[in-house]
Amino acid sequence: MESIRKCIRKRTRHCGRYGVSSEFCQVSYFPYVTGKETRTRQRKYQTSVPKQKRLNNKKARRYLEALICSNFGRGDLLLSLSYAPEHAPGNEQEAKKEFANFMRRVNYQRKKRGLPITKWICVTEISRNGRIHHHVVMDHLLDRDTVEGIWKHGFANSKKLRPDAKRGLLLVADYIAKTFKDDGKKKNMRKWDCSKNLIRPWDTVNDDPRMMSQKKIRLMQDLPEDSEEMKQLIELDNPGYELLDVEREYREETGEYYYFCRMRLSTRKREMVDKPE
Repeated sequence: MESIRKCIRKRTRHCGRYGVSSEFCQVSYFPYVTGKETRTRQRKYQTSVPKQKRLNNKKARRYLEALICSNFGRGDLLLSLSYAPEHAPGNEQEAKKEFANFMRRVNYQRKKRGLPITKWICVTEISRNGRIHHHVVMDHLLDRDTVEGIWKHGFANSKKLRPDAKRGLLLVADYIAKTFKDDGKKKNMRKWDCSKNLIRPWDTVNDDPRMMSQKKIRLMQDLPEDSEEMKQLIELDNPGYELLDVEREYREETGEYYYFCRMRLSTRKREMVDKPE
């Protein structure tokens, strides 16, 4: 009879090009039960875009965060677009069509200048009073004044991204995803739109994390999330990375704890990566 084991699975989402060490990563630890013969050491696969899937807001926010960190950096643009009353769209679908037309005009101007297609991510937000606006992260190859001038439906404001010294663009991701909490959207409805030329985050799944035992997971249940001991336990299993924060979640359906960690390459490691050959 095949023996059954309770194991710890580690999933690492790398925010960068496939197969390359990324500056940021998301690490999750969760329990699973498996037969001894089906247990595998590690797998790699491309992370699928979460569209037309039943994803909760937390998963959608985390994926958006990974997508932003994988594609944008210092000097890129955070653009806010709003509508004047006379140009206000009737619903979200109309607003997305207007935004798509805007991006076509942006790309037309880029083509005239010999620039590639824009990389962008857009979150369309509906405020409590029903007004619709767009939050956009995009590359900086077209200057800010030109981008703002292409928007003809109301107010346009852009500013250059300045990654936080510790958390990079995580604060930007949190800002534009703030409407994910209780937006009333259908579960299978996409939370954002994006260009097709983005780098996709990629995952590794390890069914036998060497430095994360059942004993350590039990110990983590009683530790404060921001404690030094929690930080040491997680960093020991992720050499070269430093812990930014960890979210611990108890799921009643399984009676188990789940851990979601945000990590960044250590300062020394970043210096080694950034050093020219």
